[in-house]
Amino acid sequence: MKIKTETPVNEDVAAIEKHIFLPSVITIISLIIFMIIFEAESKSVISSIFSFVTDQLGALYIWAGALGLGAVAWLGFGRYSHVKFGGENAKPEFTRLSWIAMFFCSGIGTALIYWSSIEWTYYYSAPPFGIEAKSQAAAEYAAMYGIFHWGPIAWAFYVLTAFPIGYAYYNRKKPALRLSTACSGVIGEKNANGGLGKAIDILMIFGLVGGTGTSLASGTPMLAEAISQLFSIEHTPAVEMAVVAIWTAIFVTSVALGLKKGIKVLSDINVVAVIVLCSIIFIGGPTYFLLNTFTDSIGLLVKDFSRMAFYTDPVGRSMFPQWWTIFYWAWWVAYGPYMGIFIARISKGRTFRDVALSVTLAGSAGCAIFFMIFGNLSLYSELNGLYPVLDTMKNDSASAAILGVLMELPLAQVILPLFIFVGFIYSGTTVDSSAYVLASVTSKDMNSNKEPSLINRMFWAILLGGTALVLMNLGGLAPLKTASLVVGLPLVILMGIAFFSLVKWLKEDYSTLSQGNLKMTNLDLEECDNAT
Repeated sequence: MKIKTETPVNEDVAAIEKHIFLPSVITIISLIIFMIIFEAESKSVISSIFSFVTDQLGALYIWAGALGLGAVAWLGFGRYSHVKFGGENAKPEFTRLSWIAMFFCSGIGTALIYWSSIEWTYYYSAPPFGIEAKSQAAAEYAAMYGIFHWGPIAWAFYVLTAFPIGYAYYNRKKPALRLSTACSGVIGEKNANGGLGKAIDILMIFGLVGGTGTSLASGTPMLAEAISQLFSIEHTPAVEMAVVAIWTAIFVTSVALGLKKGIKVLSDINVVAVIVLCSIIFIGGPTYFLLNTFTDSIGLLVKDFSRMAFYTDPVGRSMFPQWWTIFYWAWWVAYGPYMGIFIARISKGRTFRDVALSVTLAGSAGCAIFFMIFGNLSLYSELNGLYPVLDTMKNDSASAAILGVLMELPLAQVILPLFIFVGFIYSGTTVDSSAYVLASVTSKDMNSNKEPSLINRMFWAILLGGTALVLMNLGGLAPLKTASLVVGLPLVILMGIAFFSLVKWLKEDYSTLSQGNLKMTNLDLEECDNAT
């Protein structure tokens, strides 16, 4: 009697979902090729669309930001705040510090270093609310406004989609980490698994590829300038291509190692390096100015938060909110589903309240620290004539201004290599988590014990790096970046659908959730009685 044997299957690896993978790759590559061939025409059309969206439909983003923050607060403090991803007995996979490091490093990248250093220059030269340019008030608002743009509303966009995606995946046992799955409570399972669902996921993938391109666009020249100064070589396109090639190698290696051995370890290293770098700058720089200006900025932020959150300037038509706040909200939305998937994936065993508070507050606080140190240092250098930041940006580049300020500090020769190291690790962490999410979206039967296949993860890591290299070489990155932000408009609507899907599920499951919460409460009371 012969016994049939089957080829062993790795049950920890999710197979590729070809019906999403192939259309996504074909769509993205086709659009990129089209933008390269017809660069001028693409740039003109996409810019016109983006201008119309931000100007005429900008209020949609403004309301989305305010309502999104309110929705996150409601989930964090309302009747469902006790709900835990994975059920009441689920335990967190990661320590709190590693968890925070992962979502923070994945959500911002080198773009935070870049913009925290020079964003104030734009507000100082063209301030909002009719403030006189380059005045004392302009300087105060310039130091504060970046903290607002990288603050609670930005992180609310990130965490908002984590709730429906995480609840669908861990609590409702949906076998996919996708935005379409999170919308299934409203659009129905048939549509979520059909053509509509695939269109939703392809849209999200395109937004992520373009959003990652935005980070590469700002981080690459800055790191290339740092390397040029470190080795006393000319800053050329070849150096920029070398930068992308190096961090492509970093995140390909990290992605290949997986979530726990790659992304987690890289994030932990990143946090330590950032703390060391920021501490050196804070102590070696104008410490009291950095601290006092930051304190003043927090007071101004609290006072004017609602004014800035709803500012559209329809009468004055300065275009400040359109060029900055609405642009930023579109950027966060383009990244929102990606970060929602990533935060959901690493948040098993954590309650809605924990996720809402930790992500929003820790994310905002981390960004605020960067603006306090890098932004206020740059502002101090300009105001006190230590380094001509504005002139350097006008006559040379923003990257040269950022590095020029740092080189004026004590221990500059220590700061420079550390700055380069942090920049590479930041970018590597951001892009490898992007590749991980892309691989997750294009995988099937992704239960909580499975990881995307190595081939899938590696493909997206290489595609992200290769896309950046090709587009930077041909000068086509700007249209892709702008196109990804245009995608934010339908994504706003889809994020709203996902939220209402979650509300529907929570109402359906409320009796079970309440019983679970009651059991937890009784256990807590018994422990208290035993303790007394």
